[in-house]
Amino acid sequence: MTDQPAALLHEWLRVHAPVTFETLTARPDARGIWMLSGLRDLIPPMWEPMTPEFSAEQRAWLVELGERSPHPDDPDGPAGTPSAGFRRPFVPIASNGSGDVLYVDERPGPESGCVCQWWHDDYLWAKLWPSVDVMLTDVLRALETGGVVLGKYRAQVLDGEVDWQHVG
Repeated sequence: MTDQPAALLHEWLRVHAPVTFETLTARPDARGIWMLSGLRDLIPPMWEPMTPEFSAEQRAWLVELGERSPHPDDPDGPAGTPSAGFRRPFVPIASNGSGDVLYVDERPGPESGCVCQWWHDDYLWAKLWPSVDVMLTDVLRALETGGVVLGKYRAQVLDGEVDWQHVG
């Protein structure tokens, strides 16, 4: 993960979406995705980047839940493969406020570093982007062009606020 996509997105939001930018809670020295902490609905459809501290809390909580109620039929696989339990190598990076997270899968394998979603209630899993940098670049491109992210969310800025419309 580099600082470039996050810094470009940070600056674009400051200029073009000031209402969304005002929701920023990141520390001034934050790096990478952490510099976007608190930006509501930044990642479609409803994800808000976490602070590093909240990420660590969520990670500990989700790992503990997984260890208390293990799934015996859930062998640990390489990065980018489904998992019924939340694993220690998963690093939460964004939340929807309901206990669901986007996380970076840091297990070994060719897809190490991919961004996945985790729905805690029913253990739904999906791999969304190959890396955080690709995710942030995808979001920035959509905001700049009015393009689509994940094949179904169109970016727009309304009255200084980022908004995502479901398109299919």
